Amino acid sequence: MATLNTVTSSTRPASPAAGEAYFETDTNKIIVWTGSEWTEIHSDTAPSFSNTYSVEFDGTNDFVSTGLDVGGASALTVSAWVKHDTLGAKPGIATQYAGSGSSRAFRFALYSGATGLLVNCYTSGGTTQAAYPSPGVSTGTWYHAAFVFSGTSLKVYFNGDNTPAGATSTFSSTTLNTGGNQVNLGAFDNSSNYLDGNLDEVGIWTSALSASDISDIYNSGVPADLTSYSPNGWWRMGDDDSGSGTTITDQGSGGNDGTLTNGPTFSTDVPS
Repeated sequence: MATLNTVTSSTRPASPAAGEAYFETDTNKIIVWTGSEWTEIHSDTAPSFSNTYSVEFDGTNDFVSTGLDVGGASALTVSAWVKHDTLGAKPGIATQYAGSGSSRAFRFALYSGATGLLVNCYTSGGTTQAAYPSPGVSTGTWYHAAFVFSGTSLKVYFNGDNTPAGATSTFSSTTLNTGGNQVNLGAFDNSSNYLDGNLDEVGIWTSALSASDISDIYNSGVPADLTSYSPNGWWRMGDDDSGSGTTITDQGSGGNDGTLTNGPTFSTDVPS
């Protein structure tokens, strides 16, 4: 088996042959002579996480169907990046909601009204609501929104923050309804209150992430890689599908690929 020769930065060969390569022990770089200069490769640095695409919705009837059913879960976390082109009544981020009773599990929206960032979780014990009031939402700006349902509390986060009064609701232990319908993205009621704007990096867990997890995912306003958090569903909104077609590959463990429904389109407008 071939072994890469080692040097230090102060002992790089003066006249190497083109293509000659070494491992530089004091910088942890692999260096290759091109024939005129050294090319440096950082051997101990993983490729940076890149985010190129989002999905744009028209606010009329666009949504992404996922096939994911979180009904019956005793915990739930939803995380997403959202940007509005217009601010409707309750432009939805994600929902599993159809009619009334046990056919609804949750719905999630960010808008400019007094309630602001709003989540409802529906259980056999009734409806639980938490809201981040009046977060100052504007059009054309990317925001991170998340909520964590633990079975005994419901917490909503805006740009990694959970401090306003009303952003946490506590209640007796319970589970989400088991309606059998699926999670849709870009809607609040599954048939109304559609998002006019963009969604990106949507992650769903049937577990309760911690406050520090949400803060790390917010990552000071730059989307983070969700792999280490093991999401059940993770739709990168085009990054794993070359921003083409009508399918959004699920990068989570559930294998619930999303389908662009009624005409949402891929966009290169992303949070940064």
